[in-house]
Amino acid sequence: MNRIQSLIPIVFILAGCASISSPNGGPKDKIPPKLLSSLPQHNTTGFRGKTIQLTFDEDLKLKNPKEEMIISPSVGKEIDVTLKGNRVLITPKNGWADSTTYNIVFREAIQDITEGNVPADLRLAFSTGPEIDTLHISGRVTYLLKGSNAEKITVAVYQSDTFNIFKHPASYLTKSDKHGVFRLDNLKEGDYHIYAFDDKNKNLKIESRTEKFGFLKDTLHLSENIDSLHLGLISLDTRPLKLNTIRRAGSLSRIRFSKAVVDYNIQSQPTLQHTIPDSPDELVIWNPQSLTDSVKITLSATDSLDNKLDTTFYVKKTDARTVKDNFKWAADKLLIDPETGLFTTNIRFNKPLKSIQYDSISILLDTTAIFHIPKEQFNINTKLKKINIHYQMDKKIFEGNADPLLNITIGKGFLVSIDNDSTKALKDQPTIPWPETTGILLLQTETTHKNYIVQLLSPEGHILHSYPNLVKQTIKQIPPGDYAIRIIIDANGNQRWDAGNPILAIEPEPVIYYLTNEKKRSFPIRANWELGPLILKF
Repeated sequence: MNRIQSLIPIVFILAGCASISSPNGGPKDKIPPKLLSSLPQHNTTGFRGKTIQLTFDEDLKLKNPKEEMIISPSVGKEIDVTLKGNRVLITPKNGWADSTTYNIVFREAIQDITEGNVPADLRLAFSTGPEIDTLHISGRVTYLLKGSNAEKITVAVYQSDTFNIFKHPASYLTKSDKHGVFRLDNLKEGDYHIYAFDDKNKNLKIESRTEKFGFLKDTLHLSENIDSLHLGLISLDTRPLKLNTIRRAGSLSRIRFSKAVVDYNIQSQPTLQHTIPDSPDELVIWNPQSLTDSVKITLSATDSLDNKLDTTFYVKKTDARTVKDNFKWAADKLLIDPETGLFTTNIRFNKPLKSIQYDSISILLDTTAIFHIPKEQFNINTKLKKINIHYQMDKKIFEGNADPLLNITIGKGFLVSIDNDSTKALKDQPTIPWPETTGILLLQTETTHKNYIVQLLSPEGHILHSYPNLVKQTIKQIPPGDYAIRIIIDANGNQRWDAGNPILAIEPEPVIYYLTNEKKRSFPIRANWELGPLILKF
């Protein structure tokens, strides 16, 4: 039987005199307390009492009954849990509702006083009416994008169409175990909606700003037991997108949103430089030193729910002292393909650029030849603050598995920001993925889905390769390590994963992980080795 877990706030009273401590010496107690009797008994109907009493074969202690003990449906926040030696008494302030089936799961709330042993799968079901409800809903909770099991996650169901998962606490709750498995017992026949969330603040409501959550949009018609449901948790801030503040200081105007934005567009006359810095909920606009009048800004911004904010405001230069952001930049892996001779890298920065010294990047071969990368090989994305570089070298340099001595230098002042701070010099050797030091992966799909995305994930979980609607693919030059394959069912065909919208009852797009014959998500890639074809069936 699966253990049912949830959160019901409890006010508890510990009855007794002096504190109880474990005796010294002797063998370690490994035997959990044994339930001798309960009032009412398990599966009792027509219960009319006010207090539930459980009697065990040894003295007990209580551990965090506010968090550990679950009563479904809820009887309210005020409930007394009284401990008297080997007896536990449970009395809700407002009593038990008529004609209702209750299910109580104790988890680790009751323990023996010696070693904290917990009664195995201790639960009690009873009804205050003539019948006891016996239906259940079970399934698994995972972190959707990672594919891993989600432990100690609150799972809840409700029936009312006016119920709001962000405002109301549900009556029927449980918690997932270490395998992500959950089960809600003693439910009556009817229609239910189900959701799951990481209830960090223990208020039994989803706080989308800080808590991961998941839901199923379809109604569960419960006339027989429902098993094998899957709830995938995501991070999704459902708050409205608003413009909170505009702070003007010197040549900078900082616009703070209520939440992170994923895209924006600005129109002004004259055109002003702008960017989203390290924090995605902030926009920075640079005002030219020559600017004397206010400039009207027309702003359109979009959040992860595709909600749009359209607004206008004014910016201007002030005499206040500006606190400038440090100019940050970094070059991704400097990579040269030994089969084609293609050099690639990405350079990222955090401010608008005033200038680029294109001839600052050079490739030195064996101290005898210098290659300068033409300006045309630089692809600049000012909104993403990224420069992508592709430079075709002579592939004869790498023929016959020759291992040329190559150094790449990026001179001082390669990038100059709008604030006139510049980059430092950089010198490094490129990475050349030779066939004998890397592996090959063959992939093949068998699916009925029209649109999907197949992603190869690095050992750190980063996306190395992404292929829309892959049928067959050979991936070369993979460094040795443990990798995973993630498949996104691209329902709307926009070639990206969409997080859905709980306000509109739109679920996140499904995510599937390839599993090995041993049911593992990761598989090894070895040097000078070919793996596959792996058949992806979904």
